[in-house]
Amino acid sequence: MSKMEQLEQVAEQVGILLNSQVELEAGECLIKRKRTINISSYNKSFTCTLDHDISFKNLKDSGKALNQAEVFLLPGELASFVNALHWHPIPLPNTYQHRMDINPDIICVYLSSEEPPEDFAARLSVAFDIIEQSSLV
Repeated sequence: MSKMEQLEQVAEQVGILLNSQVELEAGECLIKRKRTINISSYNKSFTCTLDHDISFKNLKDSGKALNQAEVFLLPGELASFVNALHWHPIPLPNTYQHRMDINPDIICVYLSSEEPPEDFAARLSVAFDIIEQSSLV
């Protein structure tokens, strides 16, 4: 299998796991995932649709790649989201990192790891499912 075929196959699997469109661009896979949230601030409420930036690049023969995600969460979703990542059956790799930019109304979580993109996507998918289920309650 060629490097491009391997990249296409992994991109397709990641797209399925994250229920998202994928786009290949110069050896990088961009995952297009949107999320609509309701933000309440100062007795006002508004709905906005956010684009999560999720990608992987530098796919190696070992199946590992550099995975990155920029995810927007409401403050009440942060603990559930992070716990879902940490308690997922696929353990976090040694190269996993995350940091946050915190505002009163929204939190931006930046994730990165070097691991198979399918593992990164599977963990992220469960974390998204958990916060989406909690927003339905």
